[in-house]
Amino acid sequence: YTIQADFKATQKGDRLPDMGLINQRYTLDLQGAQRLQIRSWTARLELRFAKTLDFKWQADTWYTMKFRSETQGGKVTLRGKVWKRGESEPAEWQIEATDDVPNLQGSPGLFGNATDAEFFVDNVAVNSNQK
Repeated sequence: YTIQADFKATQKGDRLPDMGLINQRYTLDLQGAQRLQIRSWTARLELRFAKTLDFKWQADTWYTMKFRSETQGGKVTLRGKVWKRGESEPAEWQIEATDDVPNLQGSPGLFGNATDAEFFVDNVAVNSNQK
């Protein structure tokens, strides 16, 4: 399935929150440290699976986030993209990762760490994958 939502962060001093989407027990995280990350959800401290890239973004701007999971052949492929709300959706996925030891099921959800600053969420949608 694919989950999509709009996010807007506030800034507190030089700090930004982390915010994002949950899909099949994976997180697409737009991090305040100017990174975009896909990672497995875990209740423990260790990070079993993650892919991270630099991603510049700013406070007080709405962004649309889209996160897709596809399970095939015993693996899960995860794809994410982020763009300014109101602009055209990028044709290509900006971050992609494959987990060879996948979470085979899990609910959609929203993620956030607003310890450093607050964020807002709008227009949440969950849909079956479109080919």
